[in-house]
Amino acid sequence: MSIIAKTAQQMARLVEAEDVFTAARREEAKTAKAAQRATARARAARANVAPARTELRKAERARKGLAAATRRLHARLDKAVTLEQAARVARYEARQAARTAATAARRLDRLALRAAATATRLVGEVAQRLGERAAAPAPEQDKTLPAGELPAVAEIEAHAERFKALDAEAKAQAKLADAEERWLRRLPVGVYGRVTVTRTNGGTVIDADQVAVAYLDAGLGVPPRKSRKDTFKVALAEAPAVEIAEDVALVLTA
Repeated sequence: MSIIAKTAQQMARLVEAEDVFTAARREEAKTAKAAQRATARARAARANVAPARTELRKAERARKGLAAATRRLHARLDKAVTLEQAARVARYEARQAARTAATAARRLDRLALRAAATATRLVGEVAQRLGERAAAPAPEQDKTLPAGELPAVAEIEAHAERFKALDAEAKAQAKLADAEERWLRRLPVGVYGRVTVTRTNGGTVIDADQVAVAYLDAGLGVPPRKSRKDTFKVALAEAPAVEIAEDVALVLTA
């Protein structure tokens, strides 16, 4: 099974588990409220038994209304027993619903962890595939001279020599500047004589992996890519030894 199919299957299971968990939580809340109401009714019914017994004792002492007091006590006792049984059933159902909700919550957590791990692997694979895709060749952006306007070879070599020297000097200065910057970045924000050190939030950059996942979710395929300008390099070969000797001879003669 491919990683995409596996991710889709796990996502479907996760959605199903979420629905089951939601239904279980609703049932848990419903049965809990029913158990509370049933327990309250049973408690009230038990409380009504004591006054009925008191009235029966009074009727026995007065020897009047004994039958009615007896029927009232028996009726309240029967009601209390019935409501107590109903409360026990309601509490049992509430406990069962709570266990079912807890089981659904544990299953949802397990599926969420598995789905997260699979989705992470999918993002990595998508990013790798996007990186391996060959970008469209960049259009030629450098304005080059036509063949009839090319300068002499000596002039090209002279420019290349100056470019090589200036480029080496610029790189050396850049390394020195980077070293000084690394030393200064260790300082906390503050004022040090004529030096003021501040820091500004660097902002954010586009998350290519998340963009790829969003495009796949929306069914848009591969995100668009922009071509970059060609890399330009100039290689300067060393002058032949013969030419160097001739240059030295000319200098000595002069």
